[in-house]
Amino acid sequence: MRALGKVLISAVLLPVAVIGGVVVFGSTPVEPVAWNPAPMPSLTSGPYASNNLLEKAEVFGTYNLLQPESIAPGADGLLYTGMNTGEIVRFDPVKLQVPKSPQTTPFDLIANTKGRPLGLVFHPDGFLVVADAIKGLLKVTQQGEVSVLSTESQGLPFKFVDDVAVSADGRYAYFSDASSKFDLNNYVLDILEHGPNGRLLQYDFQTGETKTLLSGLQFANGVTVSKAGDYVLVNETGEYRVVRYWLQGEKAGTSDIFIDALPGFPDNIRTDTDGNYWVAVPSLRDPLLDSLAGKPAVRKAMAKLLNYVQFPITPKAMALAINPQGTVIANLQAEKAGAYYHYITQATPFDGKLYFGSVHINGVATISNPLGQ
Repeated sequence: MRALGKVLISAVLLPVAVIGGVVVFGSTPVEPVAWNPAPMPSLTSGPYASNNLLEKAEVFGTYNLLQPESIAPGADGLLYTGMNTGEIVRFDPVKLQVPKSPQTTPFDLIANTKGRPLGLVFHPDGFLVVADAIKGLLKVTQQGEVSVLSTESQGLPFKFVDDVAVSADGRYAYFSDASSKFDLNNYVLDILEHGPNGRLLQYDFQTGETKTLLSGLQFANGVTVSKAGDYVLVNETGEYRVVRYWLQGEKAGTSDIFIDALPGFPDNIRTDTDGNYWVAVPSLRDPLLDSLAGKPAVRKAMAKLLNYVQFPITPKAMALAINPQGTVIANLQAEKAGAYYHYITQATPFDGKLYFGSVHINGVATISNPLGQ
């Protein structure tokens, strides 16, 4: 028994000693900044009340649509997406309705960026504009030609190009560099640091110039342009909010908060035909992380431990519709959409349905659009 006790003590103390050594002697590039998070809104009542509306979602392509972060409807009626293989593919949404196998979705290969295509949208001239986390801002033609549009702004290279939108006249692309310090594989470190590493950028298709519209953002993520084209929205994931940058009018060149105190981490955002905004929320806010907002030293220790353990993320399927006045008009949730799908990174309205993509989960999910579009 005494020998067994020594073994048990060693089994307990050894991991503690290892963790202590990592915290004391380990290194990390993370330099956390103290901040004050907005209050967590209620999940029992109000606009974010928990529900199971996404449980009825249908899921397709779990065998071959590999982590499709973003979905872009084409003028040809097909849907386009980028996968974790670097491949950009298109598939027919009609065939999703009566598939021979919902686990496998037939698709055509368009191109391979040799990077990680995230956000993608169509330019009015018919080519895809792609936010590639590794390669930068890209142009991808229907013939599969891939060309680099931009890799830096004002001398600062992109580290994590995340999402993109294009103006209605095709003159500009508005896109985000989530972090100029941490890449796709280390995005959690940027959230832990809460440093001013994110940017909203503008690319001019006529001049080829890239301009920084906003800097100092907390993990700049999803981007979309208003229906009228008078402002662009960017999701500031690390602050649980959506920021508006004015393009026209008396406020042109200034920014303000469009909606604040969201219940989770906003990812991509898309504008529907009525001018409402669909915001994907892949996971809810973490109470522990919020409680440590004013304790940068503790967060730095956590960052060191992330080399050895994975930061816990509770699965969630959630998408919100927000009208131009900043009011939530639809709240779709489930622990897992269709009993499988979660970590939704984009909600795409198209032809009377919503299509959901995920940067971590295979396949696409779809439901009838609750706003009737």
